[in-house]
Amino acid sequence: MSKDQKLVAKWRALSILSLLLLALVLTACGAQTPSLDVPAVDPNTEEAADAPAAETSAGESSSAETEASAPADLSAKEAPMLADQVAAGDLPPLEERLPASPYVVTPLEEPGVYGGIWDAAVTGQADMNGFISYSHEPWVMFDATCSEWSPNLAESLEISEDGTQFTFTIREGQKWSDGEPFTTEDVMFWYNAVATNPDVSAVAPSGILRVGEEMATIEAVDDLTFVVTFPKPAGLFLANIAFVFGGGDFGKTPAHYLSQFHADYADPDELEALVEEEGAENWVQLFTTKAGIAQGTSVVASNPDLPTIRAWKLTEVGPPWILERNPYYYKVDTEGRQLPYIDQIRAQAVTDASMISLSAVAGDLSNQGRGINLSDLPLYLQSQEQGDYHVIKAPVEHPTGLTIFPNQNYQGDDEFLKSLIEDIRFRRALNLSIDRDEINELIYLGESLPIESAFPRQADQPELLSHLQYDPDAAIALLDEIGLETDADGNRLRPDGQPLILPIEVFAGQTYMDATELVASYFGEIGIQTSLEEISYDLWWPRIFSFEYAFVAYVKDSFGGLTRYNYLRSYAPISDSSYWGPAWGTWYATNGAEGEEPADGSPARIAQQLYDEAKVTVDPNRQLEILAQIEELDLENIWEVLTVGPAASVRIVKNNFHNVPLENYCQLYDSDLWAEQYYISD
Repeated sequence: MSKDQKLVAKWRALSILSLLLLALVLTACGAQTPSLDVPAVDPNTEEAADAPAAETSAGESSSAETEASAPADLSAKEAPMLADQVAAGDLPPLEERLPASPYVVTPLEEPGVYGGIWDAAVTGQADMNGFISYSHEPWVMFDATCSEWSPNLAESLEISEDGTQFTFTIREGQKWSDGEPFTTEDVMFWYNAVATNPDVSAVAPSGILRVGEEMATIEAVDDLTFVVTFPKPAGLFLANIAFVFGGGDFGKTPAHYLSQFHADYADPDELEALVEEEGAENWVQLFTTKAGIAQGTSVVASNPDLPTIRAWKLTEVGPPWILERNPYYYKVDTEGRQLPYIDQIRAQAVTDASMISLSAVAGDLSNQGRGINLSDLPLYLQSQEQGDYHVIKAPVEHPTGLTIFPNQNYQGDDEFLKSLIEDIRFRRALNLSIDRDEINELIYLGESLPIESAFPRQADQPELLSHLQYDPDAAIALLDEIGLETDADGNRLRPDGQPLILPIEVFAGQTYMDATELVASYFGEIGIQTSLEEISYDLWWPRIFSFEYAFVAYVKDSFGGLTRYNYLRSYAPISDSSYWGPAWGTWYATNGAEGEEPADGSPARIAQQLYDEAKVTVDPNRQLEILAQIEELDLENIWEVLTVGPAASVRIVKNNFHNVPLENYCQLYDSDLWAEQYYISD
């Protein structure tokens, strides 16, 4: 991409914004703008059309700056819709629905009022699955430092000094959304019927309980106490169960409902009849469908009959997907009022992601992070008053901007290219060629942090970050040192005189492609030509698992604190998705059954061994020290071509929607683990 092409790319981004602005102008002139087709809202809970807009500063707003249009009514201890059911005799009184010791939530802004519908948008079933997966109730949760944890679903958790035993206590009186008790019977059902059942665990593997090749055991002490015992210290167990994509849903399987679909518990004849009635291939498919299990997770929004302990329960499979408040939810606010505040979540399906932006700026969405693109930030900011919303730009730590991963395990047939990939001087030269400030301005609208921010523990070691400077002259000198000659146009040549062209396979997405094209232009300025190919999601993983790619373009994982261990693949080859060393990662993840073993004493093997040490280390300070060593190896060996650090997470929030956090660490940027305290003012 030449300088002129860069300007064209910028013009293209601006023209997209102009089209969206045109849609808004048409609306102002009386034309029809695409919006969500939603059912009519109950006038008792509908958001006021003339709610005052919050005063915001240019370029950034916060939910803390908004004002509720009326003081919150703190007299009611439960939602009116539930009080009506109690009065009618259809629901037990509140004191019988709450546990003996409810979890007390301190609202971010203030205690809220009950009622209202949270309108959201998703692109389909898979996106809806992701939406609800982020709202699970982990046994423990990290604080904003990503290093300290506290109980959440568990009333208490005790850890043995050697880090091998974890004793969980369930709250007395905790119930499922259908009113049935939540006890260790449910935990043991998960352990026996899912985690250790060979038929089901093939669909839902229980890696959360493994340390190396050995698996932990779970024992119920009584109805409210269970003990997880590992054969070795499990130093990262808590980090895993607290993370949104970790093992947070372990042990939360309603035995009273799901046992009827499991061969070890149900009457054989009755189960066979259910399999036939549901059109399932066998009982395993029936069970995993009813349990909402897909690819090892329990996050599929497809079974309204499945009891939950979350704040809202799925009641209708969409579109639209409807979730209504859980009358037995175990959390209260500081006034002792049962949460959640909001009555219902209504998620409409849109035809494509761009429609989410249109719906958001039109004011149709209550609180939306999924599908809200940083590239459309100027549009979002300009349309705040018209859409009666504000924009939150939340600091996040994950992920970094575009990253190019040279595959150290490249198994293609180009031996010369493989030798270049393995030459650290070549990887350093590629990094030195990149103008990161320009990438930030042209691709990320100036919103990204410097890439150095992803390595806070190395801030006092500038020599480890020296390859992240913009120094194309030094890059050219390194290529000359390697012996890469040039033609008359300055293009680098292979030993046979043919042009050197780097094949880069790019994860599908316009931002990824635009950023890679810009990076390719920098490579071109030091004589390195490229060939780019966009790879769809369906083809991405088969390509990664083949080990046959030379370079891929995606992002580097960059969670902070101990949560970085949950996505360590970008720093150490520990999984088959460690893009710069997938064969090494596969070897590690399969205990040597597949993949390629790193050489003994090599940086890759040392990184794996450090991870092994972290897994059996119980001191979090020592774990952070080990993490710093792994990060240093990553930087010393220049495994990736890095561009910019994390950008802000953009979220659009209606001005009458409150208690939305202004920052989001330790979890994914669009997760809603705190959603029970959101509320809608009149």
